Amino acid sequence: MKKILCVFILALVAVGFLMAAGQQDAQDGMAEEDVLKAALLTSGPINDGGWNTFAYEGLLILRDEYGFEVANTENVQQSAQKSILELYADKGYDLIIGHGFEYGESITEVAQEYPDTIFFNMGGLPVADNVGSAVFAEANLGYLTGKVAAMFTETDKIGFVGAMEIPTIVMEVEMIKQVVSEVNPDAEVVVSYTGSWTDVNKGKEAALAQINQGVDVIIAIGDAADFGAIKAAEEEGAYVIGWVGDFNKLSPNVVLTSGVQSVAGVIADQGRAVAEGTWEPTHRSLGVKDGFQYMGTWSPVVPEEIVNEVMADQARIISGELVLEPPQL
Repeated sequence: MKKILCVFILALVAVGFLMAAGQQDAQDGMAEEDVLKAALLTSGPINDGGWNTFAYEGLLILRDEYGFEVANTENVQQSAQKSILELYADKGYDLIIGHGFEYGESITEVAQEYPDTIFFNMGGLPVADNVGSAVFAEANLGYLTGKVAAMFTETDKIGFVGAMEIPTIVMEVEMIKQVVSEVNPDAEVVVSYTGSWTDVNKGKEAALAQINQGVDVIIAIGDAADFGAIKAAEEEGAYVIGWVGDFNKLSPNVVLTSGVQSVAGVIADQGRAVAEGTWEPTHRSLGVKDGFQYMGTWSPVVPEEIVNEVMADQARIISGELVLEPPQL
């Protein structure tokens, strides 16, 4: 009888262990399935110090603050966009981000094949059932940086060095031209595009060519190419207004200020919505009033009256007193 009782007890213990193990396996499986995954595609390197670096910082916020498993592919050629988007979707990624206007067409096509995957185009326009996008509001930073340049220039020649002639950048150029003509009618804006987001030397060459034409202030929207523009300005005694990042720290007496765009903040906002189950397929235009754009650190070489006037304009945009309409192209 004692032997039978012992066997019975041992059997119960064994069953208990098996059930516990089974429950643990099930919990582990559920935990693995419940982990959200986000992937980021960038056309340039994530160490460019600008557009792509800040996108990667946003991806890390998804990992550190919202518990996403993250992955990224950098230096993506346009011809490879679709295959890489499909690869991440096939691997079960919940949120796939194409960082740049150039991803819009590929995302639109691939998203139709993967209706359960959320796609987000940072800097683009597409919207579908499972596609969202956002751009930084045109005219906001173009107005503010253009005003700085128009008030600061001594030669009445202002330069613009951009990477690609895409619609969002063209709109900023037109706003810069408009505000310059209003604030300083004697000034002109010289525009150059390098054709590359990653070539520092092309940025420097374009800036040097403008400086040789008499340009003394350059507004740069070129990611890594911006560093070339800053280097040229340092060598030739000119000045630069940065874009996307707060670049004054790179050369405090050369970088007058920067038009900062919170790329990381936008991406973090998307991840938060996915994690909370509140994500919606919308297109957003994010400006100064939304807190995603603002003027960066000011150089000590900028006169106080310029700083005060431009910061007052920023405050007026936030309050709604100053409403900026993008120029008609």
